[in-house]
Amino acid sequence: MKAVVRFSIIALCAIAILCTFGFPVNAVNANELPKTNVIKIDSSTIDLNNSNINAFKKISGFYPTLGRILIQNAPYSSLDDVLNIAGLTEAQQQKIKDNADKFTLFQPDNSLNRERYNNSLYRL
Repeated sequence: MKAVVRFSIIALCAIAILCTFGFPVNAVNANELPKTNVIKIDSSTIDLNNSNINAFKKISGFYPTLGRILIQNAPYSSLDDVLNIAGLTEAQQQKIKDNADKFTLFQPDNSLNRERYNNSLYRL
């Protein structure tokens, strides 16, 4: 019985402290978040500077290895930069040339670094 009384007193004190000083909150105002523009109207091409690894599934032979190489070596300013990646085989270079019309280059968005590899799509 004494334990129940002690627990009740401690619980009431904790509630009183939280009501007096407020609940701890780690939320951020929406106005404080960095501005990003990840919405792209034309999804028929892959932006080599910003696209997620999953975008390379659209093109045969790019996912996952060649897509990973392209992401790791970004940003690019031209297709020539892409073709000059150190370590690309001739077959990989030819595959990039053959599919050049499926790529585009936009200004890099640095807020997407981690999301380019994993955009939180998990299987449960």
